[in-house]
Amino acid sequence: MKDTVDKKVNLNNTPQSENQADVEEKVLPVTPQSSFLAQNKQLFLVGGVILAILVVGLVVALLKSGYKSNVSYVRQPTVSPINIPTAKPTLLRSIAPGIITKVLTAKSTDPTTGEAVNPTTSFTLTDKNIFLVLSLKSPKVGLKFEYVRYINNVYLDKGSLVVTKPSTNNLSFVWTLKKVGSTHQAGQYRVKVYSNGIFEKETSFIVR
Repeated sequence: MKDTVDKKVNLNNTPQSENQADVEEKVLPVTPQSSFLAQNKQLFLVGGVILAILVVGLVVALLKSGYKSNVSYVRQPTVSPINIPTAKPTLLRSIAPGIITKVLTAKSTDPTTGEAVNPTTSFTLTDKNIFLVLSLKSPKVGLKFEYVRYINNVYLDKGSLVVTKPSTNNLSFVWTLKKVGSTHQAGQYRVKVYSNGIFEKETSFIVR
């Protein structure tokens, strides 16, 4: 009778000790931390969405209020063609007023009229005087006359005179040998004459 009872008790496929071990392997212990995360997972998701909305709203508010970042960006200047001012057209040379009617060269002049005596265009190295005589037409007092002289097409000198008396009909420039033994420079001379800065006439002579 005792043997029968023992067999009924041992009808399980595995010993009792093995059943307990199998239960321990399949049932994991629940820690307080994992339990808290599981319970509040939905709360964290809602909180994250709210925080993202707040950050986006703050950025939008700053942009609307004119917030400027401390980081400055250097913008490359736009290259545009340089506006070079065009030169003004040269004004046409003023028309000669025609005050100088004639230009002559001579070795002497009439002391009364100031006219050229025996006009010539050929002089020697030792001629004492070479006169440049201007015949004028109704010049006004204060009118300025100038000459520019060239020798062999190279600038030599210049001079000027101003009318001081009314009804002046002749005016002359003179190149004089003042020192004993001095001479004029040999060459081909060309002289331009002006009235108040306006070119009027030109003449030439030779020294040899």
